[in-house]
Amino acid sequence: MELSAVLGILFTAIRWRRPDLSYQFMLELLQSRWEKNKQVARSAMAGCSTLTRRSLQRSHGISIPSPRTVRVTSECSAASCFAVRFNFMRSTLCTLAILSLWIPQANAQSAVLIGVHVNVRDDDGTGHPPRYRTFLITFRDGKAQLAADIPDLIVPRKDGFWRVGAVHQGAPGKYGSQEFVYAVPARSVPQVGEYHPDNPDWSCSETDQATIEFVNPDLLSVSYFTEPACSLQVEYRHGTYELDDLGKELDITAVLGPAAWEAQKKADTHAKAEDNKSPDCVGISKPDSTNWGIERSGRLPGSKAKSWVLVSDFNAPHVCGDGDTYEIKFPIPESLTGPTYHAGTLSSLLQSKLAKDNGILPGEALLTPAGDFLVAFGYGESARIFGIKQQGIELKPALSASTKLESNVVMVQWALGKHVREWESELQSLQATHLPEPIVVIGKPQS
Repeated sequence: MELSAVLGILFTAIRWRRPDLSYQFMLELLQSRWEKNKQVARSAMAGCSTLTRRSLQRSHGISIPSPRTVRVTSECSAASCFAVRFNFMRSTLCTLAILSLWIPQANAQSAVLIGVHVNVRDDDGTGHPPRYRTFLITFRDGKAQLAADIPDLIVPRKDGFWRVGAVHQGAPGKYGSQEFVYAVPARSVPQVGEYHPDNPDWSCSETDQATIEFVNPDLLSVSYFTEPACSLQVEYRHGTYELDDLGKELDITAVLGPAAWEAQKKADTHAKAEDNKSPDCVGISKPDSTNWGIERSGRLPGSKAKSWVLVSDFNAPHVCGDGDTYEIKFPIPESLTGPTYHAGTLSSLLQSKLAKDNGILPGEALLTPAGDFLVAFGYGESARIFGIKQQGIELKPALSASTKLESNVVMVQWALGKHVREWESELQSLQATHLPEPIVVIGKPQS
């Protein structure tokens, strides 16, 4: 029940002397809030009418202490009429007391947008074009619900929802193809860069793979894998962009400051030493302040107990063992990755046997703002939702949002209060709409 509806019932009861309306309101309110507010509600209801107490006890099993009652005769003496007015006033005040239980819960409803990159492979390991999906999961009245499931990444921004994704051109597998990333208002037609078809005179073709690793309302991080045609040389790179301008890579100092650039240079030196790269090898790349990104820690072997990590790459000639991606030891502010709710409670829950038995890992789980559900991420099950009770994590998930394929989380965004219904309405509308296909400019064959 929305707050406006609650107040409407209350004021109507006061204006038209209809305590039965406020009684009905109390029934609905107690039904949804009683379990969480037993002691407070029992105290607040101690002054309610006998009819209200008996009805609640009969219909809901709620035992409420009896107050002293005022006997009203059929003859409306001044004293008895005052008693009637007093009883009505008491009913109104009782309603206000119960309303006070509801008001702190008004923003308890929440919703999370989870964006995933889905890796599609055949049994022989052959990869397929990139796929992205967005799940909207709502939490209200103690229940979790999958409200929407949409292809592509649907990102909330100040000017509305945007659509972020990638276009695959060329061979269906990982090699011999070109991929382009786009970001546009949700109902607009994406237009991407120029595709250069295979050269019919060549027996091999160029590979330009682009994978979205992280997105928030302002930034987008992409990892790139490039292999020139008929070459053993490969190149790894990350780029981070403003969502409004995918043509310009952001310098790490512009987003995270000079200390992050110093941390990147230090991490670059360490990564090359760990990989035994000889200084005598000609062609090893130098640190680049525009070669950086944010990605899920599970994408980088050795990174644990974190949700997101800062990364960069170095490259080396094939004869020197190629390059690699490495972690930059630098904290990512929550202003970029989003808030972590109830961190201490979450840490305790993840130590339980039930969490370990269900494969719920540190860095791959979070709690809702109300702390009543745990969201666990995984490769096959993109998100499993577990209820949280006093004894800890519930035995079985209350809800699963599954791709049934290997997937990687690239976006987590929360809505609270009135924004939950706004998101729900818009996402369900987008789900029912056939979004326009991206337009790809076809250029000259590779040369």
